[in-house]
Amino acid sequence: MLVGNWIFALALFLGAKLFWHWVPAEWSTPGDRIALVFKCAAFAVLPGIIGICVVSAQRLDPKMWVGQMAKPNSALDINTRFILNTFEQFAAYLVAIAVVALYSPAEEARALPILTMLFLLGRILFWIGYHKNPYLRAFGFGLTFYPSVAVYIWFVLFIVFDLRIPLF
Repeated sequence: MLVGNWIFALALFLGAKLFWHWVPAEWSTPGDRIALVFKCAAFAVLPGIIGICVVSAQRLDPKMWVGQMAKPNSALDINTRFILNTFEQFAAYLVAIAVVALYSPAEEARALPILTMLFLLGRILFWIGYHKNPYLRAFGFGLTFYPSVAVYIWFVLFIVFDLRIPLF
């Protein structure tokens, strides 16, 4: 599953970079760059926000509870865990795209929306997989997590070794 995540994410990333040639109109100041980070983050956080809305409605259903605890493995329990994991992953994603924005030239700015697309796709697949079979959620988790790890590796190579690897 791990290798499949890396191959799929890399293929999607490189394919999007190859066929989509976009450069932001405004990229000269750190403010311009952070503005794009927040635009992308507004989309990436949507699965978490939708999850919160779903859980708030499910909390009204007495069948979802055992005493004061959510019934184990109920939709409420699964969705609550999904929300927690989504916001944990979102924190890593947000730092990763901020790093890309602050340390990349304008030609590489399209990496931010592409990473956002991977994050969104990963969260959706993770959520579906969580409800169908806990083992199926691994692919969605990988699409969310491993691109952030790749960005951190890219950044460490740049900061520690002054090795400037283009984002293709």
